Amino acid sequence: LPDSPYSYRTSIVIFPGGGFSHLAIDKEGHDVARWLNEQGIAGIVVKYRVVHPESDFFVYNACVPDCLRAIRMVRQNAEAWRLDPDKIGAMGFSAGGYLTAAAGTLFDEGDESADDPVERFSNRPNFIAPIYPLIELDERLATNEAFKERMFGPNARPDRINRYSPMKLVTESTPPTFLVHAHNDGLSPQNSVRFYQSLLEAGVPAELHIFSEGGHGFGIRQRGLPVSSWRDSFLAWMKRQGF
Repeated sequence: LPDSPYSYRTSIVIFPGGGFSHLAIDKEGHDVARWLNEQGIAGIVVKYRVVHPESDFFVYNACVPDCLRAIRMVRQNAEAWRLDPDKIGAMGFSAGGYLTAAAGTLFDEGDESADDPVERFSNRPNFIAPIYPLIELDERLATNEAFKERMFGPNARPDRINRYSPMKLVTESTPPTFLVHAHNDGLSPQNSVRFYQSLLEAGVPAELHIFSEGGHGFGIRQRGLPVSSWRDSFLAWMKRQGF
């Protein structure tokens, strides 16, 4: 946590990418947290469960619940960690970008009567930043059975798929959103473009940056390309949003 004994800080819960099968926890996790720390923002890296062929862990029943619970835990501990409970964001990269979009569309306000004290707290992020995210699922689900099973388990019903498809779940309550993608990313920038369009249609404050070069997985590294400026743009956007 940044050194600041006097004020309650903004925090960002970080979801690394890795295709849901592993975690790029250094370049899309710890490195990001250190950079945020230098800006006076608490960066909290989530080591969520990943999909494994010999387990019953899939994206819908392991990755997503872990990330939603992480936001609850941060809010539960906000006072102890000197964090502002109304300034908790989520940022994720690639597969983690899907989880970030899921956090922005699958949240609830908590259950005050829950036996588990963590479940009494809201898991709604106050803002989200999906970076080169996977969000548009329909095309992949239609052509890739292995991907479909990784996401939703074997023989997934349409209602389960729709329940965990952020593109279809955007409402006016979705948090303010900052999106970044590169035009030459193999994971099509349409993932970000279409999500941005859904946000605009719902009246959600949103900002989208598409860079001509950068590919996939650029993270926060300085690469001598304009895409590296997304970090400064994000910090400026946060400030304008009051975070």
